[in-house]
Amino acid sequence: MNPEIHAGIDVGSKNVICVVAEVDEEGILHITGAGKAPTSGSVIEGVIVDLPGAAQAVSAAIEEAESLSSWKIAEAAVSISGSHVRGFPGRGTVNVEREDEFVSGKVTWMDIEDATETAQLIKLPRESMVLRTEKCGYTIDGSSRLLRPPVGLRAERLTADIYMVTADRTAVLNLEQVIRDAGKNVSELYPSAFASARSVLTPDEMEIGVVLADIGAETTDIAVFHSGVLAHLAVIPCGGESITRALQAIRIPRYEAERLKTEYIDLTRKSKPDNTEITVSSFGGRSTIPITDEAVNEIAYRSAGNLIGDILCELKQAGIQESDLPAGIVLSGGTSYLRGLTSIAARIIGIPVEVGSPAGVDMSSSLIGNAEYANAVGLVLLSHEEENEYEQRRVTNPLGIAAQRLKGLIRKLR
Repeated sequence: MNPEIHAGIDVGSKNVICVVAEVDEEGILHITGAGKAPTSGSVIEGVIVDLPGAAQAVSAAIEEAESLSSWKIAEAAVSISGSHVRGFPGRGTVNVEREDEFVSGKVTWMDIEDATETAQLIKLPRESMVLRTEKCGYTIDGSSRLLRPPVGLRAERLTADIYMVTADRTAVLNLEQVIRDAGKNVSELYPSAFASARSVLTPDEMEIGVVLADIGAETTDIAVFHSGVLAHLAVIPCGGESITRALQAIRIPRYEAERLKTEYIDLTRKSKPDNTEITVSSFGGRSTIPITDEAVNEIAYRSAGNLIGDILCELKQAGIQESDLPAGIVLSGGTSYLRGLTSIAARIIGIPVEVGSPAGVDMSSSLIGNAEYANAVGLVLLSHEEENEYEQRRVTNPLGIAAQRLKGLIRKLR
């Protein structure tokens, strides 16, 4: 019997990352393969702008992951980013069919689905589509919110609270086409922030209130969790690339700006005591430009401060206060490892900030382990959980969803 295999593909603005995981007999996921390939300008701010180029990058990342794994994948869970990805809450209420004139009826899975569908009855722009609907809780007859579906409980009315994430239809279709052009199918599509949060946040953090900020090259994906459920999701069109471009403004090529980021930037201080002079190549490499590490850190400090300020602005616009976030902010993504970023973020936002690493899988593998892989690892975790949830629903609801839906249709026609 073949083991359960899951794959996740994170198509970022700078790199495509693919992770392959195998589930053992105890239900533990083991990372068996991982691959990374540069997008080379085919993805801008999370959106596909060059189909062949993006497909080539996806193929390269998959090929590397499959070469390390003993399995070939046919499909993968995929994440999507970009400022077009946004979320908002919804609420729907339905009447529960009574057993008779005097006895309230029992809530069924069909009632749960009907209430959820009612909550989704929001007119969307033609160019938008529902990417994901997260069930946030339920109330029956005005009682306190329940996090689990109250199937089997007696009630007159059932209310479902949801958080719905939408995306631009064209952007979704282009992403799916890129995956198909790479020879694979999309099993499920997840918002990037949601996938990253799954691998780096703990249930306790999500329960008391926490922000996940996945800072990539050109986007920062934000997810806020409270009471164990998604409370806010947004994407800011700004990331670590803004720091690189700010450094390039001193008229140096990109590779030199990246070198400065890696070797000299430390946002906990704007200069070293000796104010070291650094020599960098100019455009074309025909001459050199002297610059002090003080100047380099000053440029990076301002740019990083603007990025963190954008995150703070997004939280404020969503009505999220410091008191809502006892667990603070957890950073992921490649930019999160910029030295001193957590310190400047904590100072600007005023709450604890730390870098998260992928968890929830067998970490004995040396293939992953840093925050850059959080998204892809989260995708395989979500894919595994979706499969388990489907099996659980199939067992606990032996009539099946289709049969329940037919039963409901007959009930409504009486």
